[in-house]
Amino acid sequence: MKIIIAFALLAAAYSLEVTKVTGPTPPAVPCPNSLCKGRADGNYEYHYYSRYNPNYFLQCSNGLAYCQACWPLSLEFSEGCNQCLYDRKDECVTTQPWEPATTFECPDKCPHRGPHFSGNIADPNNAHQYVACFHGATVGCIACPRGLLYNEKWNACLYKGIHKTEPIH
Repeated sequence: MKIIIAFALLAAAYSLEVTKVTGPTPPAVPCPNSLCKGRADGNYEYHYYSRYNPNYFLQCSNGLAYCQACWPLSLEFSEGCNQCLYDRKDECVTTQPWEPATTFECPDKCPHRGPHFSGNIADPNNAHQYVACFHGATVGCIACPRGLLYNEKWNACLYKGIHKTEPIH
């Protein structure tokens, strides 16, 4: 009887395992730091050797380049709106001040980086999300996909906060 109970508990525990599938990852694009040469911190349209890709944008932070995909990849980045839209020529989603509509705590950490800071900051209270900033204002917290942790150095949600791909057990 103990063996049957142990087997049932093991089967139940196995069925509760978190799925390892997080969805397709957008293809990587070349992203040398030279793309940010002479640019202030912020987000820009993605141009690589005069080739424009509207589905990606360049995020410059302290002279370092981080190339980000709009998600879903069918969206296009609008530099004027600092948003990914259905078409980059669309009107900005809002012209009103925006309050994050989150169901979780979101610390107001962006003002501490100064009025010109636009980028992402690790949430000191929750490694499963990051704080999005635009011109020194906190615009919201963004949750990482299930099972990933935010790494501020890499500006990405990663497995265990350090791996780009799931580690092999």
